[in-house]
Amino acid sequence: MSNSSIASRFAVATPHPQAARAARAVLEAGGNATDAAIAAMLTLCVVMPGSVGIGGYGGSMVVYSANTRRVSAIDFDSRAPLAYRDELYTDPAARETGYLSVTVPAMVAGLDLARREFGALSWPELSRHAIELAQHGFPMDAELKRHADYFAAKADPVSLRAQFPAGAVPAVGELFAQRDLARLLQRLADEGPDSFYRGRGDLPRRVVEQVRAHGGILSEDDFARYQAALIEPTSINYRGYDIFTAPPPSGGITSLAILKTLEQFDIRSLDPCGASYFHLFAEAAKRCLHERFRYLGDPDFVPIPIDELLSAHNASAKADDIRKGELARGGEIPGSGPHTANVCVADGPGNVVSLTATQGYQFGAMVCIDGLGLVLNHGMSRFDFAPGHPNGPAPAKRMLHNMAPTLILQDGKPLAAIGLPGGTKIVTVTAQLVAHFIDFRMTPEESVNFPRVHTEGDEPLAVSSKVPQAVVDALESMGHAVRRGQDVGGPKPEIAGQANAIVINPTACALSAASGHGPDAVTVG
Repeated sequence: MSNSSIASRFAVATPHPQAARAARAVLEAGGNATDAAIAAMLTLCVVMPGSVGIGGYGGSMVVYSANTRRVSAIDFDSRAPLAYRDELYTDPAARETGYLSVTVPAMVAGLDLARREFGALSWPELSRHAIELAQHGFPMDAELKRHADYFAAKADPVSLRAQFPAGAVPAVGELFAQRDLARLLQRLADEGPDSFYRGRGDLPRRVVEQVRAHGGILSEDDFARYQAALIEPTSINYRGYDIFTAPPPSGGITSLAILKTLEQFDIRSLDPCGASYFHLFAEAAKRCLHERFRYLGDPDFVPIPIDELLSAHNASAKADDIRKGELARGGEIPGSGPHTANVCVADGPGNVVSLTATQGYQFGAMVCIDGLGLVLNHGMSRFDFAPGHPNGPAPAKRMLHNMAPTLILQDGKPLAAIGLPGGTKIVTVTAQLVAHFIDFRMTPEESVNFPRVHTEGDEPLAVSSKVPQAVVDALESMGHAVRRGQDVGGPKPEIAGQANAIVINPTACALSAASGHGPDAVTVG
């Protein structure tokens, strides 16, 4: 199978071949795009436990329903513990890893809400492949081994034994089984996903007991009160195309603001791997990231001027500032490391999904619950603890995150689904992927593998390893500091290169899909 394939019935782009297989099995069993995305994500919780897991702090999803011809979004961002107090988090290390960094796991609630609203199959049907992999194991690969070794070096003894009962990480090529996690997933299949949060079972109590025994503050009440939400997506019109993403506290609003700024320029006449385009994109991104830092947080707690941030007036003002020629400075946004997973699915009836979820940084809090095999997130690390910051923590407050699953519609019909991991790079690369499709007419394969530029809000700019040296020299002549990083575009080690994309061709009744993870992560049929 090539990395870009054509099909008329369905297309799936994932970060792992096992997830692609799970999605295909569900689609062939009569499931729809939402079912396939959920099955794939549950499988990723088993085969990529450092990046995403059912103990993760959450994610977001956008879905086009062929029945209603509408785009909807689901938010399953976590919330800070109800017992949060400022004085507990004066040590920055306590925010990053360990039991105090844990927030209520949101993954199960989000996937279950998606299934109930848009799916066609039962939770047991969707979790079957994940359960089998957790029970019987799969060969440890080099990338997971590297991250698992990092976990083993950081985790407390209880968590280490809970994740690796033998006390050591399996070698590359050895089977990695997670039988406690398999039993947990089977319980959710037998008792229902809601048992993870409230009601019949003892699951919340078991999690809370270990967390509190080691100094954390998560409570059973945090579990009982948590709910995912079906919400209206945030959208713009960009050059006649409608772009939809999940609203704040998801990160896609900044991607949309970058696009509205780019709309003020004729970028179609530029080389998409040229210095002029990279300069223009970076300067637009810097200004939009500054606004992100200034305004964004949980809209339940802070007012967010969404209409103004995405307005033509604001975009025009930023474009005028760019034309003055001065490089934007300051307002650097804290970066983040390798984590997160995205799945894109389109089915024959016309349903399309982009779903992104995360553990946080690799293995989240470095905590695993004994007897459950449940790796927990470090959602508290996603708050900004600067006094008065809109993304500052508070009891039951959601944290701002970078995930930006995105759908593109043309004349009211789905054209593309895109998504990727990569921390803050999700925000900038999502905007570049949209421009690839609309302005530069790239195929999915071309887009997910094309060189990119990234900024955290200030200099230096980061560029993909494959960007020609002449382009770097030209950027430097414009006044930019430039580095070649392993954190944007290009080959597999470059984190933001792991994008997924699906394009729908309604004229040919065909779907094309690609993943930066390679051909085995794509399935079509």
